[in-house]
Amino acid sequence: MQTIHHRDLIIRAVREHDGRILDSLIAQLVDAERAREILRAKGYGTSGMTASATAAQVPEAVR
Repeated sequence: MQTIHHRDLIIRAVREHDGRILDSLIAQLVDAERAREILRAKGYGTSGMTASATAAQVPEAVR
C-alpha cells in the first residue's frame, strides 16, 4: 500500500472514530517495531534505519 493510502486510511479512521481500523494500524506498527528490534539484536541495521531498510540487509535464504 502506498503512503498516501495509509494516510487517507488513518484520517478516515480518526474522523469516523473507527477503533477497529486504528487498532489494526497500531498492531502493524508495533509488530514492525518489534521485527526491527529482533533484527537489530541479530546485528542487522543501525539506529534510525527504517524496518524495511533493516530487513533488506538480511541475506537471501539458502534453498
